[in-house]
Amino acid sequence: MKNFLLFTVFFLTISCNHKTKKAEEPAVKKVEEPAVEKENTALLIVNYELKDMTLKEHAALGSEVVSNFLPGKIDGLIGKTFIGNVDNGVFGGVYYFKNQKALDTYVNSELWNGIVTHPNLINFKTNAYGIASISDLSNGNASIRKTEKTEVPEEMSVLVVNYELKNMTLKEHTKLGAEVVSNFSPGKIDGLIGKTFIGNVDNGVFGGVYYFKSPEDLNNYLNSELWKGIVAHPNLVNFKKDTYQVASISLASNGVPVL
Repeated sequence: MKNFLLFTVFFLTISCNHKTKKAEEPAVKKVEEPAVEKENTALLIVNYELKDMTLKEHAALGSEVVSNFLPGKIDGLIGKTFIGNVDNGVFGGVYYFKNQKALDTYVNSELWNGIVTHPNLINFKTNAYGIASISDLSNGNASIRKTEKTEVPEEMSVLVVNYELKNMTLKEHTKLGAEVVSNFSPGKIDGLIGKTFIGNVDNGVFGGVYYFKSPEDLNNYLNSELWKGIVAHPNLVNFKKDTYQVASISLASNGVPVL
């Protein structure tokens, strides 16, 4: 159970075996794993673009479909954050599931099929990850953290970071995570609501999903010495980061975390 022990500390060693792909393809490929690892929480990030649809029409569509994501409507779904970057024309969602099995079931459901075949939503990309248990220390575990029920903090923002490893084993990566996680404890970074440590060992991609109170707080973090130290680490390479705003309908889908 060496791999399981690695999972319990840092950017997980749960195998999602999922690659970025277009919606017309099967969304997530299931991997046979020990049952105990299946019970670790899983995360799905979905992106798409609009075709022949205005922002107003897209907002109306969101209001129509959000009821499908109310707590208890989808087995194993903890919460969904509706996200978008108007400047880049990219929209989507961050889904938190109780386990990989629940994620797999969702991406094979009629609801999912209806979303990815919508004529005005195109260029779908999906990425699945496991969630590391150290996310408990950074308010990143959706199954235990509090969520807002009445009002989304103004300009609440999401930062998604991915990177790969170079000349670093999973065990060494785990150790690094244990060393740095205290930097992301509640109150340590101005405006940071929570960080979820994520990883897909099969694809060799790791990273985090951060929730900030505002774009200003997010940008301050990206200009901080902490961030500069992370991206300059010689064993962490090929960084990619994306930023989004949080849609207010995320309140209904248990998708707005708070401290």
